[in-house]
Amino acid sequence: MYNDRRTLILMSIAVLPLTAQAHHSWRAVYDGGEEVVVEATATSEVFRNPHPTLRVEIVNAAGEAEPWTIEWRGGRRRDAGAGVAYDLGPGDEIVIEGQVARFAGGKKIQMRTLTRPADGMTLEARRRGDRGRR
Repeated sequence: MYNDRRTLILMSIAVLPLTAQAHHSWRAVYDGGEEVVVEATATSEVFRNPHPTLRVEIVNAAGEAEPWTIEWRGGRRRDAGAGVAYDLGPGDEIVIEGQVARFAGGKKIQMRTLTRPADGMTLEARRRGDRGRR
């Protein structure tokens, strides 16, 4: 029993940095970052915890595809507890308007709007102060 408890404690400590990194202050990451509009290709489904996140590839100036992370404010629930549905998946060509992380090499964009030109589907991020409205 002692070894089981010790293993559980060690595993919990090992996972702690991952959960701490997953949630961050929006201001600490994005305030002062460059405003951008970029074309990208989705490479993942939308992850929803602790906030919506999408992995994409963006072609750089040298013509090489680079992995980026798109994040946005958004509720995990809406309309009496129904889950928020995002109809996005790998291979979707999208246009993202937002703000790049302010630190060099961050390769993150805080999305304001995301549009899929193929069908016009558009997502708008919840803005500061919109907590509870959906």
